[in-house]
Amino acid sequence: MHVYFSVLNWLFPERVGKKYKARYCVPLNGEYVIDVDSYLMPFRHKHKVDEHWYVCPQCLEMSRRLTLHLCEVIRKYYSEMAVVFSGCQGFHVHVMDFDYHDWVPYREEDPIWCHHASRFRFTRLLQKQAHVFDRTHFTVSVDPMRVVTVPNTVNAKTGLVCRFIGTPKDLEKLTIPEIIEMSKTFLDGYPEPLESPLATAEGTNGAMKTCAKTLWGQHSKGNCDDALHTQNW
Repeated sequence: MHVYFSVLNWLFPERVGKKYKARYCVPLNGEYVIDVDSYLMPFRHKHKVDEHWYVCPQCLEMSRRLTLHLCEVIRKYYSEMAVVFSGCQGFHVHVMDFDYHDWVPYREEDPIWCHHASRFRFTRLLQKQAHVFDRTHFTVSVDPMRVVTVPNTVNAKTGLVCRFIGTPKDLEKLTIPEIIEMSKTFLDGYPEPLESPLATAEGTNGAMKTCAKTLWGQHSKGNCDDALHTQNW
């Protein structure tokens, strides 16, 4: 399960819905977030995906280099940045002090336009200096209604944690093996899903008894039916 949050702050978040109704939610300022993935910069390497975590360390190393270069470019305009490992193919760069007032005037009749137009102008500027935008990444970066994975939650595709790294300097100090290690949720890889109990001849009641035996077998000498209180599961 993925967990997301909005890049914008809202005065009335309970009203958030369609973009054309966003002005009724009263959008405030918010973060500017860029996704950086290795496939944006094709390079020759031996692509080898980890059998447990489904990530290629060499691809992540390219993502790390692209992220560091992007942060150098952003530093010309803003100083407060946070880097997060996505838990999959790359990194997220959060520009914490981004302000739409730096790029466009405020429109009271259409405040969501201010956030879209400012992000569009800033992204166009970055696009000329850093090779981290294809059409999809550009579109997502300028969208003020987008959502981003919450740091320190599990990426459902790989089982790795979407790990908060810190500043660009913190990312520079870490190696990819260290980042993968600190993002692991399980020592031996993401566990395989359990076989459906409905597929067994015993049925659900038998599956629950088996589960009870596993949970209490070493801690109780009582009968499994007693542990389940003979309830018809």
